[in-house]
Amino acid sequence: MNSLREIWARRFVHYMNELQKYMKFVFTGHLVIVLLFTIGAGGYAYSEWLKEVPESFPSAIIAAILIGSALVFGAPVTLLKPADSVFFLPMEKKLEDYLNRSLRYSLISQLPIPFMLLIVMMPLLAATNDAGMPQFLLTAIIIILVKWIYVETEYHYRRASDGEGILKDRLVRFILSALLIYMMLAGHPIFIPVIGLVMALYYLHYKKKSAGKPFPYEHFITLEQNRMMRFYRFANYFTDVPHLKGSVSRRAWLGFLMRPGKFGQTSPQRYLLQRTLIRTDDTFWLWVRLTALSILGVVLIPFPIVIYIFIGALAFASSIQLVHALRAGDDFRMDMLFPAATNTRAPAIRKTVSSIQLLQALFVLIIGIVVGGISFTPIIMAIIVVVVSMATIRFSDEKNTD
Repeated sequence: MNSLREIWARRFVHYMNELQKYMKFVFTGHLVIVLLFTIGAGGYAYSEWLKEVPESFPSAIIAAILIGSALVFGAPVTLLKPADSVFFLPMEKKLEDYLNRSLRYSLISQLPIPFMLLIVMMPLLAATNDAGMPQFLLTAIIIILVKWIYVETEYHYRRASDGEGILKDRLVRFILSALLIYMMLAGHPIFIPVIGLVMALYYLHYKKKSAGKPFPYEHFITLEQNRMMRFYRFANYFTDVPHLKGSVSRRAWLGFLMRPGKFGQTSPQRYLLQRTLIRTDDTFWLWVRLTALSILGVVLIPFPIVIYIFIGALAFASSIQLVHALRAGDDFRMDMLFPAATNTRAPAIRKTVSSIQLLQALFVLIIGIVVGGISFTPIIMAIIVVVVSMATIRFSDEKNTD
């Protein structure tokens, strides 16, 4: 029988291959363009706002809350499979070697987000004179130490309690990490050893508590399956994931948007596509999220040129992903039962996505008028959404035809 170390190594290679397999479809030229425009627009708005931010702005508190939250969240990546609850039983005494490797990978994979938040917050902290370079360097070291002890703490807490009450555990750890980051950035280093000692005692308590308990295979296997399922659902926005079946909801409250079926329907493809778009959870909520982000951009971004770039990028993302989602499908579709021409699906997709993007433009227009009053800016924003959406739909159609 292979050692647990070899099993973990093989699973890690398979896991990385799985990530690469789908991430190449995620980070295509389309998404890169959206990210460039979005990051550029956000960076420009952020830099302009920093020129006017008052020194009394609570930047240290905000940084502590954001970084503290990022340090807390992140379940251990165990790479366990359902069969392990049986096949690992004879080797349970050696399981710690397998889990230590998993926890080391969990630490490395979860560090980038708190570091990115620190980098984003550094100009704001410098602008409000809350912290300087020495404090930033010490905070970076603290982030590594806290994340390491938190990965270990969450693992032992889940093992000791079979995953019950994890929100309570995370609330406690959030308070401690937020206080620690705040004391570091606000210049009160005298309290840092005290908070660090509380963190260490909290960790040792649950490590001791979990030592005498059998390993909860079912909980960690379910946790790992849910983690991978979230990744597959995300990847499914960009390409077909064969073993993922998306959930469907009727959403009767949106029935007024769907035309009733009639005998002799002249456009059965549109009839089916409208229902597919509204009732498929992944596709529907993807559009809702991107539209909500556009609305938030209109409300929060004070610079018109930045808003134009931001909502244009999101309109592009909405259109391209809706087109791809509606083109995808199983080997059998309901429209194959209809005696309709085979070349009617592509025009129906164009019309369906165009209609839903016009609705997005309408929302942007209404919110723009509410926020800034009647002017050219809301009208230009709505026009940008429409023009970008129609151009994207047309480009996608031509590319698919080629």
